[in-house]
Amino acid sequence: MQFKVDENRRLFIKKDILEISQWTDDLEYKNTEINAFSVLNRQLIKSEKIQNLIQNFRRRNTLIMGVLCRYEQALRQELEFGQIEYDIQRAKLHEKKRVEYLTVVKEYRALKTDIYKHLTLYKRK
Repeated sequence: MQFKVDENRRLFIKKDILEISQWTDDLEYKNTEINAFSVLNRQLIKSEKIQNLIQNFRRRNTLIMGVLCRYEQALRQELEFGQIEYDIQRAKLHEKKRVEYLTVVKEYRALKTDIYKHLTLYKRK
């Protein structure tokens, strides 16, 4: 019976690690996109408001990536050396991290929408 509990614990932790890897990969890509948006703003839009939004998002993105990387490291240590059961508290912690990630995704979508609205004002001659 103990083997089954440990097997399930390891499986759940591996699932969480895979999910975090997907989140961090997505946030890294958003960072690449935000760099492109920054260039677009500097060369075409030239809006200080947009530049501030880009800079604020870049900071927020970096912070959440750091949080997720530390969380992933803790999970990897738990997978390797830990004996703590995967219980409701651990599941709630993971859901809290998911909410933090999704909040950043929503902020990014709002920023992207703002940038696209500014870009639609330009017409080709």
